[in-house]
Amino acid sequence: MGSWKLSLVAGLVVGGLLTTAVWHRSPSPSPEEFAELQLINQQLAADKTALELKFEQFQTQSALEIEQVRTELIASQQVIDDQKAQFKQQIAALTTEQKTLVVKKKKLDTQVVKLTSTAEQQKAVLDNSKALYQQQLLLQKQIMSAKTDVKKAQQIAAEFKQACDEFKSGTSWNWVSQADCDKYDTRLKVVEGEQAQLAALEHELDLLNQRIEIEIPRPN
Repeated sequence: MGSWKLSLVAGLVVGGLLTTAVWHRSPSPSPEEFAELQLINQQLAADKTALELKFEQFQTQSALEIEQVRTELIASQQVIDDQKAQFKQQIAALTTEQKTLVVKKKKLDTQVVKLTSTAEQQKAVLDNSKALYQQQLLLQKQIMSAKTDVKKAQQIAAEFKQACDEFKSGTSWNWVSQADCDKYDTRLKVVEGEQAQLAALEHELDLLNQRIEIEIPRPN
């Protein structure tokens, strides 16, 4: 109970006690006592009116405060609801973005696998191409060397052929014999061997060139 309520009750009690005491003390109060009692009653009535006014003001103030609190609570709840709706939208957006990122990641992973496979294939082609071209260059050098060997062998064989022909004609003034023909035959076998080796190298180069045409892609 508030202090104003206690004051009101106390005032009424005190006033009643005073009035009872006076009337019990003097059944017929004097004019002075009666006037004093009237003043006391007027004071009590004024106090009661003041207290009632204060009570009404208190009720009004309390109602205003309660309405303000209720308004603030409604506003706070609206803010909370707005924030919840905003958070819900953000979560939905993040979920959609996450799904999109997952799809993009899968696509990127697939592209990486394809690119890795393509890179490995290209590396294998390049390595193979390098090896084939190196082999081609080596064969070309060997063929050039073999051609030189064939020419040298033919030149040497030609020298012995002339001596052998003179021997076989029997009209040569030079010192020739069957040995020259034997050496010529030997040199012919050397020429044939060099030519066979050259032919083998050229055949190997032809096969390699065919392989290069098949295995090494040509630019468009």
